[in-house]
Formats: sequence, C-alpha cells, structure tokens
Amino acid sequence: MPTHETPDPPSAHPYRSAAEPWTLDWDVLRVPYRDQDRMRLALSSGLAHGCIVIDPAARDLIAVHGSEGPPPRLQIVGGEITLGWQVSFGDWLRDAFRAYNRYVAIVLHPAVEWTIASRGGLAHVDLDLAAGTVARIDVRGGCSDVRCELPRPRVAVPIRIAGGASKLVVQRPADAGVALATSGGMAALRLDDQRFDAIGGAARLETRNAERGAPRYELQIDGGAADLAIERRELA
Repeated sequence: MPTHETPDPPSAHPYRSAAEPWTLDWDVLRVPYRDQDRMRLALSSGLAHGCIVIDPAARDLIAVHGSEGPPPRLQIVGGEITLGWQVSFGDWLRDAFRAYNRYVAIVLHPAVEWTIASRGGLAHVDLDLAAGTVARIDVRGGCSDVRCELPRPRVAVPIRIAGGASKLVVQRPADAGVALATSGGMAALRLDDQRFDAIGGAARLETRNAERGAPRYELQIDGGAADLAIERRELA
C-alpha cells in the first residue's frame, strides 16, 4: 500500500526542473520495493508538467513527489501501478481562474523492467529512463514538449504514440538503433544526421544501425508528427 511522507525541502529535491520555480508542497506517495522484477505504470489521466525518472539510487518501487494542486490517487494491483487525478468541479473552477505551478516527479526503482502507459497524453514531460530497463512505452492522447532519454535495449522495444506528437526528442545510446513508422505526415524531422522538412502520409525510416531482429527501439506515431528529433547519446 502507498504511504505518505514529508518531502525533502525543495532546494534539495533532485527532480526539480532548474528552469522552473516549482514548489513541492504535498506529501510524497511511496510504495516499498519488494523485489518486483517487472511492473507496468499506468497514468490513467495522462501527465502534464512533470517527469518520470528511473533513479539508480531509488529505494522505493515508486515515489511520487508533487506540487500545488490535489495529490493523485495511487493504486497497486499485482504487476500494475495506476496513478491518476480525479478533478472535482471546485478544482476545475480553481484551474480556470488561477494558474498552478504544478510539477509532478515520478521516481521508479532501477531493478525493475518497466512498461509505461499513459492514457490522456503527455505535455511538458521529461522521461529520464536511461538508468533502468524499459519493456514498452504506450501513449494515447498524443504528446507535446516531451523529452525521452532511453537505456540500451535488450530486445526490440516498442514505443507507441497515438494522437500525434510535437516537439518530441528521443535520445538513446549511440549503438542502439531506431525504426520509425508514422502515419499522418511529418514536418521538421531530425533522425541522427538526416533532416527532413516534410513527409506526407505514412512513412518508415530507420537509423543506420537499426538491424531487424537485433535489440532496438521501434517507434510508431499515429496522427502526425512535427518537430521530432531522434538523437544518439554517446556513452562515457
């Protein structure tokens, strides 16, 4: 069961965005790590203004740090963690007339192979997953202003985005290939050192090291893409 705990002071919090003055003020939601090896994190209402981090120093299975606004509901059943927000009419009115400085940091244990699924889209989100293992990523509802840093894949890892993508950066280890498939057209694509101004309709592209049958990322975007970058990350 999740527990509540007082968060660290904002000045010491490792997951704050340095570019934004977020103030973390509600309790931390935690689920203890109990030697789980595979888990699915389901964001039932999407995520805006936040990050999902696989932290090599994490001791909890999941810890959710939050800022102004109502805390989420967190439930764990078997191999699935569901995280979501239920917005009341009063919360809706408050959002309509007052801008929140909301920020949510979701911190995951590095020993777990994670599947991440979002129903409701992602906006202004960093996915810092390089320190762990990722089995799959599914996003329904599109994404905007998202940066995704990936670990080295052990197998072919699917990443599915339905609803389109804009201002999406995907970064992976330099020796990991990426196969890209899109429908709905693309504008302003950077695929490593290749650049494309516009591609109409459906398209399939690959990085030069994306060998079929080898470990790689298979990125599929349905609904069009604009300002998409797929980059290599050189390892020290």
